[in-house]
Amino acid sequence: MRMAGAALERKPALMPKPPLDHEGERAMLKVVIVEDNPSTVQALTRTIDWAALDCEVAGCAYDGEEGRSLIEETLPDIVLTDIRMPQINGLDMIAMIREKLPDCKIIIITGYEEFEYASRAIKLSVFDYLLKPIDNEDVMRSVARAVQAAQRKQKSDGMLEQAVLLKRRAMLFSLLTNDSHRGQGVYDMISEIGLQFDAYYILVVQLQDERVYSQATMHRIDSVLARRNANAVSVLLYDAVVVFVMRDSLDAGWRKDACLIAEDLAAQLTSPLAIGVSLLTTSRHAIRSAYHQGRQALLEATLNNRSGGCSFYQADGSCRGGEGMGKLYRCLDTLIEKADLSDASVTEAARVIAEQSGLQYSYLRAMVSLYCIALCRKFPVAGDGKMDGAMCATLYVSNREETEACLKQVAGLLRELRNEQQKNRYSQITRNAIQYIRLHAIEDFNLKKAADMLCVSPNYLSALVRKDTGVPFHEHVLKAKMGVACTMLADPRIRIEDVAHAVGYSNYYSFFNAFKRALQMTPSDYRNRQYGN
Repeated sequence: MRMAGAALERKPALMPKPPLDHEGERAMLKVVIVEDNPSTVQALTRTIDWAALDCEVAGCAYDGEEGRSLIEETLPDIVLTDIRMPQINGLDMIAMIREKLPDCKIIIITGYEEFEYASRAIKLSVFDYLLKPIDNEDVMRSVARAVQAAQRKQKSDGMLEQAVLLKRRAMLFSLLTNDSHRGQGVYDMISEIGLQFDAYYILVVQLQDERVYSQATMHRIDSVLARRNANAVSVLLYDAVVVFVMRDSLDAGWRKDACLIAEDLAAQLTSPLAIGVSLLTTSRHAIRSAYHQGRQALLEATLNNRSGGCSFYQADGSCRGGEGMGKLYRCLDTLIEKADLSDASVTEAARVIAEQSGLQYSYLRAMVSLYCIALCRKFPVAGDGKMDGAMCATLYVSNREETEACLKQVAGLLRELRNEQQKNRYSQITRNAIQYIRLHAIEDFNLKKAADMLCVSPNYLSALVRKDTGVPFHEHVLKAKMGVACTMLADPRIRIEDVAHAVGYSNYYSFFNAFKRALQMTPSDYRNRQYGN
């Protein structure tokens, strides 16, 4: 092709296939052309088969100043530009946009081959430097190479972004299912994966017609968060999606934002939903508490028959509206006052809850869950993985027999854990070590790191943990890792291979063998048996 504007011949070019976007469409790269010769612009736009190059022309400009504005507005992947132009020359324009678009591929098309121009172009990381006159094939080859480079960078960035998101989700699972205390490195955990915030709140989103959440449903939730520009991480925990929403300040606008997210979710999801929202807080050590606030607000919304919008946690209990709901809450309060963790107490509680709920599923499960939460507050014990499992079972009861069995399991665990604490069976160092292991299971840590945190020698810590618990240190680590892995397997967005990496295994086979040894089944069998994913 000659850049004089004559009729130009199109020639086919073999191109690499671009990656698919999340909806299966091929992602097109954006191109901007900056050239002061209209005939050259016409030649480039009309005679190059941009679609064959997996590109689309986002716009054209006829001087450097107009080009700078167009580039900053459209944020293209590739720019074709001349050097000598009115207003601002091409090299100055490139220098102005380089900081904002460091990865943009710049192809210079010029009739000037002065060493000064070429030298400055190299310093500005220009991708290619083509001298006029040139033909279509020269341009297409140059753009094709730029497309390949841009797609490699996009793929690399996408993989890195997915790895970071996976680590954030794994860390959030650990913080949601474990109590954290000062001195356990929670601030470092959060900072190391790039989460920066001054405050946060938690949304607990429950679809009333779904027990197993599909990949499409999870992607719709993520799309809503993206459209609202929410700085958030979502995970699927038991029967609900937990959304950790980060804020730059403690301003009062967070409630409005939470309501807008709720409205968008209700509009995008086909099933009726209920949403509980925690208080806004700043403490990195209160993430589990904030989750329980959101969970309690969700359960109270169910009892109050509210769906679609936000139900905010009220520490003073002011959300207990209506005579009928007031009666249910008074019933729960009376049961908790009488509760003593005995089998007789549990049997009576199950009978009353079944009667008061009318065995209507949503009411029954809400009352059972609220009763168990209140029971744990009345008889507090240190967080434990078994207790988390027992509390999860409260979300799926469907009759009086299941209710009684579930309450007996919770009460029995509370008795067991309280007896262990009263006997002081474990030393304080061992209890701290086990708590640290559960919180940091997904990280690359070992016996020495745990010992350094506890200010003891590795040999002493290893011997003490084994003496107190009868289980070696590494078995506690394995149990904690598999606990996080089992929770992550519920999320259909996360591949089993990615779960392995998230909990600290560099290859899938090591994870597969460890999982099978710990649970007597493969990760795929566990996912299919538990969630049908």
